[in-house]
Amino acid sequence: MPSEDTAGTDPDGTVDRPVGRRTLLGALAAAGLAGCPSDGGDGTATEGGGDGQPGTTSAPGDGTDPTPDDGSDATPEQTATEEDTDTPSEPDPEVQRRIREHRTSDLTVEVTDGSGSAVADAEVAVAMREHEFGFGTAVNAGTLIEESSEGDNYREYIPELFNKAVIENQMKWRFWESDPDLADAAVEWLLDRGLDVRGHVCIWGREDVGAIPADVLTAIDERDAETIRERSMNHIEEIIEHYGEDVTEWEVVNEAMHAYQLQLGVYGDEIDQAEPWTGEVVPWTSPLLAEWYSEADAVRRDNDLDIGLAVNDFNQFGYSYTDGRYQDQIEHINENAVQLDTVGLQAHVGARTGEFNTNSNPDERVSAARVAEEIDKWADYGAAVKITEFDTYNGDDWEDDEQRARVLENYLRGAFSHPDVEDFLMWGFWDGRHWRSEAPLFYEDWAEKPAYDVWTGLIYDEWWTEESGTTDDQGTFSTTGFKGEYEVTATVDGTEVTETVTLSDGGTTVELSPDA
Repeated sequence: MPSEDTAGTDPDGTVDRPVGRRTLLGALAAAGLAGCPSDGGDGTATEGGGDGQPGTTSAPGDGTDPTPDDGSDATPEQTATEEDTDTPSEPDPEVQRRIREHRTSDLTVEVTDGSGSAVADAEVAVAMREHEFGFGTAVNAGTLIEESSEGDNYREYIPELFNKAVIENQMKWRFWESDPDLADAAVEWLLDRGLDVRGHVCIWGREDVGAIPADVLTAIDERDAETIRERSMNHIEEIIEHYGEDVTEWEVVNEAMHAYQLQLGVYGDEIDQAEPWTGEVVPWTSPLLAEWYSEADAVRRDNDLDIGLAVNDFNQFGYSYTDGRYQDQIEHINENAVQLDTVGLQAHVGARTGEFNTNSNPDERVSAARVAEEIDKWADYGAAVKITEFDTYNGDDWEDDEQRARVLENYLRGAFSHPDVEDFLMWGFWDGRHWRSEAPLFYEDWAEKPAYDVWTGLIYDEWWTEESGTTDDQGTFSTTGFKGEYEVTATVDGTEVTETVTLSDGGTTVELSPDA
């Protein structure tokens, strides 16, 4: 069984990821790829751990009420119904309209001859090669890098299904200090295949999952505030400088609303552990939290790094208690440290029986329109919104994997339709490397789940642009496409020319001259 404790090298060479992705997806399906089942873990403390972990009694959205309602302004609005849960045969017209408005743009091709005159009836082909939007997954560094039969399919599918990745465990503080080479190898592998990499995470205040170094745990026990401050600030500087712009953004502090052992070591009894929102110091609006973000910003500016800084937490969709607290945290950082670049929403979606947007067993199987409506709560803070850890493991009331697929479709459509959302990442895609052995896309034997067809059908079919035609009398061919990278080819009398262009906001015009 691959372990995250052993570094390795790239076992299979570099793959050209963007070109012909849908063709390759079809070939993979036809080949019926299957791998060796995993035993589900490698013995490390946080193997498969998302941001709720094995061995804990309360995980993100696990049906418990992890924090009692503290009188926030959020009120019950709606009970999830079958109509909300299911995607109808025709998607919501308003959601579709928003997708067209926010995710497509106009692409114009002008074909000229060697003298610059317009060429009518030239053949034009427009072929998408990559999305501008981030579709990603968490990856296990050990499985990715070490040579193993189970890793073969893992390495095959990642660059075919995703354009963004986040390292599941190996960048967490203790793991990274014990074996930075493994994290480095995973980042290099991903970058070689054209994926962007998010940084997860500089600071995470969970003491029970092996993410905090042993000497810092001792400092927490001894209330040694000086050591905690010095070690944490140095670590933020070290890891951000180490990866530079190889990492697009950093979650500086993960789950500050729920995991704050480091703050306890600094503030002690000033934090009320039973009702932390009532203490003299509230962890998610503490001075130390602002200091961590200020330090990250200073490192970024001192090294002239074009990277983002992010917050990340769970239970924002179904539960109401998070609304005021997460908003307070975001405002606290924006006002006292740095303007955030990303607000992360984990989206470990639960199938339960209570009313959505309450604190009593809320059912998160809601419509695409309701997903977008919830995202609105986080869209006015001067930051992008990203779905950072989606899965559907949670709750006891799932009907079957078909319903899980419909819920993935709703969340994916809802997020893609929202103009402030930039990424949608799942927290693992294969049961053999998922923190609850309940990943969205593949069973442990690599058989495809129903959600696989949803993922590929939306990203590489419905939201993928391939058009062809001929130029008009003015030598122009125009189309509307999903934003991203394209290969545009013009052919005149058997002579062709191809150019790679980026289609983004405001549209793009490209001039091609096959005879030039």
